[in-house]
Amino acid sequence: MMRILQHTLVALAATIMAIASASAAETTHNNIKTIKVADFIGTVKIETAARGSVRLNTETGANPDYPVRIDAANGVLTIRSDVNPDKTRWWDDVDWRRHEENAFVEFLKDYPTLTLTIPAGAALSFDSAVVNLSADNTNGALSVRRGHVDGFIGDIASGDIGIDGSGDLRTGVIAGALKISIHGSGDFDAVTADSLDASIHGSGDIKIGDIRGEASMGIQGSGDISLGEINGPLIATIQGSGDIDTGKVLGGGAVSIHGSGDISLASINGETSARIHGSGDIDIRGGRAENLKVQIFGSGGFEFDGLATNPDVQANRSGDIRISRHEGTVRARGDGDIRISGVEYGDDD
Repeated sequence: MMRILQHTLVALAATIMAIASASAAETTHNNIKTIKVADFIGTVKIETAARGSVRLNTETGANPDYPVRIDAANGVLTIRSDVNPDKTRWWDDVDWRRHEENAFVEFLKDYPTLTLTIPAGAALSFDSAVVNLSADNTNGALSVRRGHVDGFIGDIASGDIGIDGSGDLRTGVIAGALKISIHGSGDFDAVTADSLDASIHGSGDIKIGDIRGEASMGIQGSGDISLGEINGPLIATIQGSGDIDTGKVLGGGAVSIHGSGDISLASINGETSARIHGSGDIDIRGGRAENLKVQIFGSGGFEFDGLATNPDVQANRSGDIRISRHEGTVRARGDGDIRISGVEYGDDD
């Protein structure tokens, strides 16, 4: 009986070890410059080391049959599954009604958790990945394409980020250029960026601190963009009812609205132009607008509480233009309401 019990215990221990081995596995990969997560559903946790190899711990979720494929070649570590998540209609399995704001995290409990330790400066790429991301300061490039990425990553070298649907992503300081596009209702936040190329198609929001160089942005829909100071030229366009709000703009700019959106700038310095088609409003609260040019077609309004040089303005129909002070020559046209330096201007003054 004792011998049978011993054999039973040994077999049970072997079974437990096999289960543990199947549920968690660790691998090490040398000379890796880029980590790519593609066609994958799961949780991704990233820690950064000063240097060294990439360590990957893979822990299975409640569904142990979900495959994880790992390949390392030519400096790229690729982690993927077998099917693009979008082809599985994964979002139908997220129980928002039951779990509310925790629904996505609860959904991911069925899928693997990847815990990575990577060298500082390594690039990260997410392509058709449905993940909850948590990462410290990687100081490498970040790329997000398709899929659904929720979460936070610390300081990065640059960002090329596309958010589809309702994904929400936050980053720390972005040392280089940021290109961000949102299609849907997702949100993006960053501490600062060197330069910005942003677009929203839908109702998403973008919020970033200071931009150290130029900034270009466009909204199609009802999304909002909020920025700190811009230490370069600004190009801003709204088609729809979205809003753009920034701090000081130090490199001049060109802003336009087609619809009922609003653009608000703390101040602007440099060559400036503004154009409104519709009922939108542009409000600039100070600065020096060189060779200011304003055109309004519709019932929109433009107000500048700074100094404009050689203002060339046109307000048709019920448009409204207000400029606090000016230097140089004024050219005013249209049948709208125009007031410059306290003086009202009629058609072709």
